[in-house]
Amino acid sequence: MIKVLVFTILCLGFSNISTAQPVHICRNGSEYAPYVYWERVNGMVDKTKITGATTELLEKIFDLVDLKYTQDLIPWKRCLQEVADFGKNKRYEMFTDGSFSEDRAKKYYISVPIYKLHEGMWYSTKTFPNNVPIEKPSDLNQFKLCGILGNNYSWLKEFGVTAELYDGAKNINSALRMVSLNRCDFYFNSLEPSYGGAMLGVYEIPKDVVGVQFPGKRELSMHLFISKTSPRGFELFTRINNAVLLLQKRGVAESIYKKYVPGGSGL
Repeated sequence: MIKVLVFTILCLGFSNISTAQPVHICRNGSEYAPYVYWERVNGMVDKTKITGATTELLEKIFDLVDLKYTQDLIPWKRCLQEVADFGKNKRYEMFTDGSFSEDRAKKYYISVPIYKLHEGMWYSTKTFPNNVPIEKPSDLNQFKLCGILGNNYSWLKEFGVTAELYDGAKNINSALRMVSLNRCDFYFNSLEPSYGGAMLGVYEIPKDVVGVQFPGKRELSMHLFISKTSPRGFELFTRINNAVLLLQKRGVAESIYKKYVPGGSGL
């Protein structure tokens, strides 16, 4: 009995020591307004301060779990890899604002949804001046499709879209330009961050490019991701998850997201 008690105390001690370390978070370096972006002051970018709806949510989360954290905006694909390799590199333990995929579920602990988006399909009115010839998602297979490097497009197969997708665009701006220049017919990205970012001056949507809801009317849940290679990964996942649920239950999360998106939906 004494040995069991001592072992329990030691385990609790190690847990307290490990959780005292700040959580280093990486986020989408190309910005993902209105959820994560550099603050603008009189139209000028201030790269000393990250703002946005998810940034405010993180502040509330880490207050509840009583942990310090840091956040950096770095290239998205590198961010995903850094978190997956945290056990080896010890740089970034968590990333935010990502969608679920089976491949990601193997590498990361994935939180409950923190907000909801509506999947969009972007095209140029120069390419399609009358109407978009899409009645069902599989009709997209006859067109040139494009996306952003590091983004999750595995969901397209669920809707019968199997055409090759060029995902070499570095960010939302470059993807929208590709559509305007007829380098691809359709680009996939959620409506809220694209239009929300444009209103904030983070992105510029070409005048001929418009976004409509994906024909499958897909809603997309966004999550927080914690490295499974972190020794305290599951503990962080549990505590952060509980904090998110509490903030949602109290209505705090929804009030945050409504400040940035008319429909809110911080769940």
